[in-house]
Amino acid sequence: MSDVKAKTRNYLDSVKTVSLATCMDNKPSCRIMEIQKVEDDLKILFVAHKSSPKVAQISKDSNACIVSLNDETVRDIRLFGRVEVLIDMEAKKYVWKEELEPYFQGGINDPELTVLKFIPERLEYRDMKAGGLFPEVENL
Repeated sequence: MSDVKAKTRNYLDSVKTVSLATCMDNKPSCRIMEIQKVEDDLKILFVAHKSSPKVAQISKDSNACIVSLNDETVRDIRLFGRVEVLIDMEAKKYVWKEELEPYFQGGINDPELTVLKFIPERLEYRDMKAGGLFPEVENL
């Protein structure tokens, strides 16, 4: 794993939420999302309701951007990539945890439960405490 990837992975392990921006009518639409899992290749998994505007937006244009700032460490990331919408039971089981039940009354079998998989294509990592005014960048 490259240095930028390792730093980005370490960062993602330190935060619970990030901002996910998708495209709506050729304009950004951003919301806070809770990370469910981060895979070794830096794919990030979220859950959403099938009927949510973000799922409709992703279905039309899968391009997305994730941004996050950790105030305590003064580090931030910006990830560019695309999002896949997954509705198969294997994906649902992979991310499911009891804390999701208040949002999906039918549990893991709730028809609204959808998994979003962010697939990064470009990483930008910045550590401002270490003097990083400009991000370290890596294209995947």
